[in-house]
This record gives sequence, C-alpha cells and structure tokens, in this order.
Amino acid sequence: MDQKVKLWDRDSSQSMNLRQPNKPSESKKNTVKVEDSVIVNSKLSVDAAEFYPNSHPAPSNNVSSIQSRLNKHKKQPESAIDHIGVESAAHQHQNNDEDSPDMLRLKHIVKTLTNDPGQFDHLFDIFMETLMPYLQDAIFLTDCARLLVNQAINYPNFRYTGARLSYHIEGTSPEFRAALHLLCKKELDSNANKQNILLFVAELYIQLHHLNIYGILLIEAFKMLVSKGGNDNIKCVCQALKLTGFSLDKYDKKAIDEIFGQLQHVKSTVDGSALMLLNSVFNLRNANWGHSNQSESSNSPVEEEAYYVEPQNAHFYNLDGQEFTSEESEFLAAHLNCNDEYLTDTSDPDELFNPEPEMDEEIQAAFKEFVRLSK
Repeated sequence: MDQKVKLWDRDSSQSMNLRQPNKPSESKKNTVKVEDSVIVNSKLSVDAAEFYPNSHPAPSNNVSSIQSRLNKHKKQPESAIDHIGVESAAHQHQNNDEDSPDMLRLKHIVKTLTNDPGQFDHLFDIFMETLMPYLQDAIFLTDCARLLVNQAINYPNFRYTGARLSYHIEGTSPEFRAALHLLCKKELDSNANKQNILLFVAELYIQLHHLNIYGILLIEAFKMLVSKGGNDNIKCVCQALKLTGFSLDKYDKKAIDEIFGQLQHVKSTVDGSALMLLNSVFNLRNANWGHSNQSESSNSPVEEEAYYVEPQNAHFYNLDGQEFTSEESEFLAAHLNCNDEYLTDTSDPDELFNPEPEMDEEIQAAFKEFVRLSK
C-alpha cells in the first residue's frame, strides 16, 4: 500500500527550488524614465480651461446650481408660490375628472340627449346616479356645469334639455347653482358666441325661476346686443324676449321699457326676417304677451283643469320662432277643445252612443239590450 505523503509531513530540511522574481529590463526602465520626464517638464495644467476648436463654439453654461435655485425660490413671495400650487392642483384635479369614467359617462349621456332628447326620462336617473357622489365636490360640479353650458352653446337642440338637467341638479346641490351662474356670467362677458349663450340663459330663466339672478343677466345681455345692432343680434334678442318677455315685464318693467326704446331706435337699421320678427315682438307686447287681461274666473279648480280658455288676440309660435300661419291657427282652434263634451258629461258614456241611422227599430232595440247586458 502506497504511503501518501502530506505536505506537513515533508522534511522541512528539504528545500524547494523556487523561481526567482523577474527583473525589469533596461529598455522598460528607460521608457518609464522618459515618460516621467515628459510629465515633469510638460506645460499643461489640470486647471486649464476646456479646449474647443475654433470651428466649434464653446457652449454656454446655463444650468444653475442647486444653491442658486434654492435662493431664487426663497426670494419668491409666498403668495405667488401658493397661487401656483393651487392652480397646479386644480388643473390636475380637472384632468383627472375629465378622464375619469364618471365624467366620460356624463359626456356620453349629454351627447345622446343632444341627438335624441326623447330619451331624457330613460337617461335622467343614470345621469343623477353618476353625479350623486360629487354633489359636494365644487371642482367636479364646475366641470359638469361647463359641460352643459358648452353643449348648449354649440348645439341649440340641447338648450331645453340642458336647462332641465340644471333644474334637477341645482335642487340637490347649491354648489352647482353658484357654479352655473358664475359660468353663464363669464361666458356672456367673454364668449364670442353671445347669441347662443343668451338663448340658453333665457331657457334657464324659464326653467329655474331665479328672477333676481338670470333676469339681471338677460337684461344686461339685451342692452349689450341691441347696442351692437345687426340683424343677427336683433333676431336673437327678439327670440329671447318671446320666451321671457312676460316674466321680465313683471320683474322689471322699467328696464324692459328701456330695451324696447332701444329696439325702436334701431328698427330702421334692420330688414328682412329680423324686421318681421321685431314687429311681431312689438305686437306681442302690445297684446300683453298673449295673456288675457280679464279678471280671474270664478270657476272651481276642477272646471279650470277641465277647460282651456284660449287667450284673446293670442299669437302662437313654433320652435323656430315663426308665427303660426292662418291655416295652422284654424286647425289648432278646431281641434283644441274637441273633447269638451266628454270632459263635462258625467252620465254613462254608453248613453252617448248613437246607432247607425240605417238600423231598423228591431236591430236598434237588440243592440241596446246587448249593451245593457254587457255592463
């Protein structure tokens, strides 16, 4: 069996032949000496400026240090810093709301109602359920008011629907009421499309019943547009007056008198359909806006609901502001009260049946007996 010799078992007296370390050659020594002499005798300095060729202009160092930026921030007034912070936070909140699923849903509902106002009853509950969590959020409500106002300005078909939505929203959120009023006032002052915003404010005046809020806006807008003149501005004022004239006359008759004085003054400067519309407004006001001046009738509440009394000298207009033609007025008068006898008669409706005249007496008697037995 071979004996294994361990390293520590070897005789220490036995020396091992180790290789001697290499010594640098004379050529390498000379090279190192030459490099050291070059460094020592060089005229270059580590503190010298950075070198750029003549064809390459040296870049300007516009990057400020951290200390300089801190000093600039300290010198800035605190009010300015707070204002920037508030604007940044509000802008970020606005972007988040506009991109949120709830805001996108509201926009989709508004777009659908613009194209099909008949779906109002179907989509109203969804609209309010989506808005319900934000009734205390002033920023979100402002965005919602801006959505309705912008849609009403750009799409006249949405004015009435937008006013209806505003009526229901403000009933549950005073913050929305304030935001809507401030936004309408701002748009009347700054928006170039003052005609459409004026007509939307007229719808709000009728739907929301805030005489002291939107009534003032309307009167100021009337005066502004009439002072500018032009067929389009006069037509816009006349359309709004047809809608709100009766209430505004009761609210501030003196202001309406001044507006009609201005309209009379610019009457000679308009023509065409604008002049026709202006004349119709004067006639409408002379007829007390289509309302009767007679004293209130002594009819009972049931009779007042059952009968419709057509105002004397009334003028009726379609959605485009055009007065009904004579044929349309005759049709309306002929069919408006066609069911009066059924509203007032309290007897058995079967008694109103009149058998055909070609029936003989026997057939008539048999038919009456059939009706009596069918009850």
